[in-house]
Amino acid sequence: MPTEIEAKVAVEALEPIAERLTRLGAQPHGAARQRDTFFADAQGRLIEAGYGLRIRRQTGGGASKALLTLKGPKAPSRYKVRPETEVEIADPEAMEAILEQLGYRRLLVIEKDRDTWHLDGCEVCLDRVARLGTFVEVEGPDEHAIRRVLVRLRLDGLEPIRAGYARLVREHLDRTDSGKREAVFDDE
Repeated sequence: MPTEIEAKVAVEALEPIAERLTRLGAQPHGAARQRDTFFADAQGRLIEAGYGLRIRRQTGGGASKALLTLKGPKAPSRYKVRPETEVEIADPEAMEAILEQLGYRRLLVIEKDRDTWHLDGCEVCLDRVARLGTFVEVEGPDEHAIRRVLVRLRLDGLEPIRAGYARLVREHLDRTDSGKREAVFDDE
């Protein structure tokens, strides 16, 4: 099973990071709008076991695609390390209907704008997340490669955030809209 290894840090602004990426010779891979819909079973077993299930709809560069992703429990690490299985799906609405017929329910939708770059074997994502703000995610083959990119971007002094965007949105909603939403789980 593939493993996702990433570091996420909150930043004040993305423009200085994009400028730094350009100066470092990073390769831009385009901008996209992502709409992530998260699901859980009625008994909450997925969440209790540390799993996350989502459908991601992504548009950008004149193309669109949809992915079904299952993420497993996080491993102990400074960064976020967890199993991830992902498959492209042709019809996200039909997949959502299948999940609902199997007893899963929609919990949360998160929208973000993402600019993706490649630097030193890592994928660097500059994210603008609705309700949350701006973040940089660095995903790579191992923690050493990720740390090297964080150092080059001058982000190594920031504390990595191990929580996924779903968890961060839930915490935000707990502070601002208490009682006005369904439960959320940590996905990413």
